[in-house]
Amino acid sequence: MKSESKKIFSGAAILGAGAFIAKLLGAIYRVPLTAIIGSDGLGLYQMVFPVYVVLLEFSGAGVPGALSKIVANDKADALRARNYLKTALKFFSVLGLVFTVLTAVFSEKIAELQGDGRAAYLYLAISPSVFFVCLISCFRGYFQGLMNMTPTAVSQIVEQTVKLICGLIFSHIFMPDITLAAAGAALAVTISEAAAFIWLFLCYKKSVKKYPLSFAAERKGANGKRLKKIVGSVIPVTLVGVVLPLSQVADSFIIINSVMKYSDRATALFGVFSGVAMTVINLPVSVCYGVAVTAIPSVSGAKSREESVKNSKKCLLFTLALSVPAAAACFIFAPLVVRLLFSGLNSGDAETAINLIKILSVNVVAASLLQTVNAVLIGRNKLYAPTVGMAAGVAVKTLLLVLLVREPRINVYGGAAALIACYFVANLLNFISTFTIEKRKESYGSKISRVGENDC
Repeated sequence: MKSESKKIFSGAAILGAGAFIAKLLGAIYRVPLTAIIGSDGLGLYQMVFPVYVVLLEFSGAGVPGALSKIVANDKADALRARNYLKTALKFFSVLGLVFTVLTAVFSEKIAELQGDGRAAYLYLAISPSVFFVCLISCFRGYFQGLMNMTPTAVSQIVEQTVKLICGLIFSHIFMPDITLAAAGAALAVTISEAAAFIWLFLCYKKSVKKYPLSFAAERKGANGKRLKKIVGSVIPVTLVGVVLPLSQVADSFIIINSVMKYSDRATALFGVFSGVAMTVINLPVSVCYGVAVTAIPSVSGAKSREESVKNSKKCLLFTLALSVPAAAACFIFAPLVVRLLFSGLNSGDAETAINLIKILSVNVVAASLLQTVNAVLIGRNKLYAPTVGMAAGVAVKTLLLVLLVREPRINVYGGAAALIACYFVANLLNFISTFTIEKRKESYGSKISRVGENDC
């Protein structure tokens, strides 16, 4: 295996292993958590996450991909790479703090709009984590740009471990009050993000000796030029990242409010869909996440277009090799997984979960391919192409969701069908964009990547 293939494979393997362990811990966490707070509490807990993920996307979740792309191009200059990290930390820490305050202030209004005012307590508990995630994103982007995936992988495991321990302790303490117990689980998320940030900061301090992180005054204009370049790269990455989470916010509104018209278990059914079925489906997808993260610096840092195309194809092949067997396993072993991991569900909810997992198993391949193709497009400076594909997919999904979920015979299964259609459309458009012949003229993305290059 050639050197570049080894880098891609090893980076993907490290991140994939870290993400898998983290997701596995998350899935295991759902077992005792569901037993403690029940499907109603789990549904309440899951209500918060679509809005929470949108906040993360707007406040800095696009930073790792964008910053890793910049650092991959400048990694030969250690001081300049660290200056980009410094600039990112300054800007996104402030942005994260703003979104933390906004989440806390509007917690009651958001919860009321979602259809269950109890969720306000959960928004208050989880709001500080937005600030910590912004800092985490900057450090992850820096390390990933250097093709050092270990800090990111370990930080994911730290997150889930701390969340598992604190979440179970807090939810147990606050029971039998389901609202406070679910809020305790949300507070555990904040504590886990703080722990992950501390880990990444310690990793950075250990790795840096010659150029420590200093926020002293520097040459006029240098910081602004770096910020312009970072934001110019973050915006398109954020756009593609925020489209699906925004649609998931709409999902929570549509599903809960639609099912509520013919069932008093709307929140519980949403919990089975998003907190059980999607947890299982996202577990194998997380393994392929490592390939997607590795794709950006490997494609962006390629020395020639031929090498970039070759690395793109390798990443896609790695993704298929991992996701296809995983999808088959999800379909075949759905009943066993539900019995082992979600034994606290009643028979009706367990049957619904099994059916949803089988239906959604195809999305293991579709979602894994989508995240890798998005990364390849970003690495090749087709920065806005993933947003177009994702927006089209979400439009189809939302339309189907409105039409299907309101039917009592279909209920939450409509959410599964709509999600499959979403990934199919997005992948189709992205593959067309990936393998079309590029025009000779310079893309907007490549112009951004050179802004202020000689001044930073």
